[in-house]
Amino acid sequence: MQRLLLVGLLWLGLGWAQYENRLLVGFQESQAIYPGGSTVAYGPAKFIAEALGLGYLEASGKVYLSLGSRVAAFGVSSQGADAARLLNAYRYQGSLWIPVQELARNLDLYYRNDYGAPVLALRPARLLEVQRAVAGSSERYILRFDRDVQVRILANNPPRLAMIGVREVPEAPSNSPISFSREDWGSEIYLPQGNDPPRLLFLPRQVIVERGGLNRLPRVVLDAGHGGADTGVVVGGLREKDLVLSVSQRLQSLLQGRLEVIMTRNADRAVPLLARAQYATSAQVFISLHAAPGNRVTVYSHPEVQTLRLLEKGRELSARTPASQRAVLERYVAAPGSAARFAQGVSEGFAAAGILANTSQDAMYVLSMAGGAAILVEVGFEQLRTPQGREQVAEVLARAVLAYLGLPKTTSLSNSSSTGGTRP
Repeated sequence: MQRLLLVGLLWLGLGWAQYENRLLVGFQESQAIYPGGSTVAYGPAKFIAEALGLGYLEASGKVYLSLGSRVAAFGVSSQGADAARLLNAYRYQGSLWIPVQELARNLDLYYRNDYGAPVLALRPARLLEVQRAVAGSSERYILRFDRDVQVRILANNPPRLAMIGVREVPEAPSNSPISFSREDWGSEIYLPQGNDPPRLLFLPRQVIVERGGLNRLPRVVLDAGHGGADTGVVVGGLREKDLVLSVSQRLQSLLQGRLEVIMTRNADRAVPLLARAQYATSAQVFISLHAAPGNRVTVYSHPEVQTLRLLEKGRELSARTPASQRAVLERYVAAPGSAARFAQGVSEGFAAAGILANTSQDAMYVLSMAGGAAILVEVGFEQLRTPQGREQVAEVLARAVLAYLGLPKTTSLSNSSSTGGTRP
C-alpha cells in the first residue's frame, strides 16, 4: 500500500512539474509567472490578446484588453508583490504581464487550472440574428449574439468580418445577400457591397456594422432603474421601478425623431448592472433614472479624477488619431467636464420649474463606462406621484438634453410646460 502511495505521489509530482509555469491560451501555449512568489498566475498581455483576438491598448500608465463591449483595465506595477496584491499588470523584462484569472473574470472568459497550468479560452458564442436598418444616410447591420464577442473587419467592400469564437450562426435563406462560413477560430460573415467602408460599434451582446454618412442623430440612452423582482424603493404603494419607467417612456416620446433614443428596458424586467453600464459606452447622453422618498432631486455625475475607463482610453487615442478619422472617435468621447456641465444644466432646469435640485459627484458603477455625458438622476417621490408630475420631470430632462446637445427646443416642449406643478 505504501509503495502504491509513493508511486501515486511520484506520478502527481511529475505531472505537476510537467505543467508548472505553462499557460494555455486558446490553441496556443506560453509561459505563466507568479510575481513576488505569489500564487497569482500572470501571462504576457500582448500574447493573450493576439491568441484570443482581444482588443489591446497601452495608454496613460494602464493596459486595456477588450472583448466586444467589455473592457478590462489594469494599472501597471513594477514590483511583483505589489502587482499580485493589487491585481495590477506587472512590467517584467520589458513586457507587460496580466493576472489571468482576473482577466477572465472581467471579460467572461473560460478559465480553469490543469495541474498548475492556467487555461484561458473564449467561451463559444452564437449569432442569434442579423437585422438591417437605414437611418438617414447611414446603413446598419445589427448582429445580435448570446454573449459579448470580438468582431474584426477583414475586407471593406464587400464587407467581410471575422466573428471570433462564434460557433453557431442562423440559417441564411437561399436568396439572402448575407452569407457565412465556418472557420477553426469561429465564423466569417459576408455582407452586401456598398459605397463606403464599414465601421464597428460594440454594445452589450451586439455589434453594429455601419457605413454611410456620419451625420446621424445623436444617441441618448435612457436607463430606468431597477425592474423585475427588484422593485426599488416603495412608498405608499408606489414602486420606484414603475415610476421611473413611466418617466423614461415619456422622455423617449419627447426626444424620439430628433435623437436616436435607446432604452435599457422598456418593460418590467431585470437588467444586469454591467449591461446598463455598457449601454453608456455608445451614448452622447446617458441618463439613469431613480426615485427616493421626499421632494428633492439630486443629479449625480462620475468624478473624472477617478477611473472613467472609456473616456480615459478614448482621449488618449484621440490625440494620436488622424484628423480624417477623429470625428468618429469624438462622437463617443466627450470633452472633459461634459457630464458635470450636463448635470448642472439638468439641476437648473428643475430649479426653473420650482423643484428643489442639487448636483453631486459619486463614483457610481452604472456611470463608470460612459463615453459621453452620463448622469444619474434621483427624483423625489412627491414629484412622481401623478401623471402630471412625471410628465413635468420628463419635460425638464428633455429640455436639458436638447440644450446640452445644442439643439433648439421644439414648440411641443415649450407648450407642454404648462402642465402645472408636481403635487398630487
